[in-house]
Amino acid sequence: MFSFKANKPSAFYWLKHPQHYLFFKIFTWFWLTIIGTVTALIFFSNIGALNLVSNEPLQGPIEKNLAYTAKSIERSAFKHKRSLNSILSHTRLSKRKLLYLSAEQSEDSLTNKTVPANIDLSLLNFTKNMPPQVVFTEQYQAFGPVQLTLPEGTFYLYEIDINNQPPLFIRLKLMPGWIKISIAISASLILSFLFSRNLIAPINSLKKAAVKLSSGDLSARASISANRKDELGVLGRDFNSMANQLELLISSQKRLLADISHELRSPLTRLKMATGLAQMQANEASQPYLVRIEKEANQLDKMIADVLQVSRLEAKSQTLSLQKQSLQVIVEHVLNDAQFEAKQYNKQLTISGDTKVTINCDEALIASALENLLRNAIKYANNTININLSHADTVHIEICDDGPGVPNNQLDKLCEPFFRQSDARDRVSGGTGLGLAIAKNAITAHNGTLVLSNKDQGGLCANITLPIIKE
Repeated sequence: MFSFKANKPSAFYWLKHPQHYLFFKIFTWFWLTIIGTVTALIFFSNIGALNLVSNEPLQGPIEKNLAYTAKSIERSAFKHKRSLNSILSHTRLSKRKLLYLSAEQSEDSLTNKTVPANIDLSLLNFTKNMPPQVVFTEQYQAFGPVQLTLPEGTFYLYEIDINNQPPLFIRLKLMPGWIKISIAISASLILSFLFSRNLIAPINSLKKAAVKLSSGDLSARASISANRKDELGVLGRDFNSMANQLELLISSQKRLLADISHELRSPLTRLKMATGLAQMQANEASQPYLVRIEKEANQLDKMIADVLQVSRLEAKSQTLSLQKQSLQVIVEHVLNDAQFEAKQYNKQLTISGDTKVTINCDEALIASALENLLRNAIKYANNTININLSHADTVHIEICDDGPGVPNNQLDKLCEPFFRQSDARDRVSGGTGLGLAIAKNAITAHNGTLVLSNKDQGGLCANITLPIIKE
């Protein structure tokens, strides 16, 4: 019996290794964004110069203590007939925190201690008509006012608590609203950008690798860090493993095809030699059979040559004999043969445009590609084959027939070796399936493109693009 327990992760694995799960990364980044925003607010509240004032209602023991102090001053002034200056200079009050008696006229205001130069008590003037408050400023906190009626006039008592740093929530509250909003937006944007980039980077890498792989680049791989253990990291490494296996399988298939084709050449050559010797000694009754054997052997030889050529082109191992050639000359030679072949099938070949340009190419290979495309068009056309030649930055050759066309889901497969659009397996209806494969790989070897498409009114079009040598 088989057991899968070894491969099954523990039920609490996600608690032991949360960094391996994308959910926890998103959750963590969300909270990091909040923490980062709050941290930025605290940092800027510590370094920012705040000249604003905030206040909160005063309640509790401090309010009662301040009222008791006010009554004591009034009692001393009326009962003991003492002046306000002598009351404030008394040891009992001089040892307390800074007391500020604000008068209607600021020059009549008094304190029990010397006021430091950086303390601006005039900021309290706006609170005289308010109930007792806790007034917060950058340099101090003030508790009051409590109204006093003395022989010298009416005063408002405040107790001043000088501090070097207001409480955090006060500093945050005193910050201007536009600064708080700007900090929150900036911090969240920066952290969200970093998180999004960290999340999207492997997805984009996977996307690019998948596009390259689907276009035939078997060496395409996703750039995924080996240290990434979350779902995206696992997906990227699985994708690369799949791509490695795919490349290995397809390379093995191509190599096997090339090796088999190469090995068949020797017995095929001996077969043709034996057939030739047999024809020299055979009687007339045997000659038709030997001619048939020779014909099939030649056909097989050509097929093997095509297979080897496709294999070399796909593996990019075929040496191209590149020379500057006039494309017009190459096209004219191919079209002359195509015109003759079209007449044999009672079909018309029409040509428009010209290609009087120079390209760097292997003449035989380009001619072979054009010949295979034209033969395919002549074979499946009903009556007419149209060829349009043009050039601008690149050469464009369009070969269209008026045949039945090809189902759209099979267009991409037409250039695969041995693919037949028809279900028939005989070469008369389906061919060997190597002509279009040779054409596509030959054009690709010249940094060109071959695109097959159906016409709206029916028929198949082959669109060829080749680079031009810039003079």
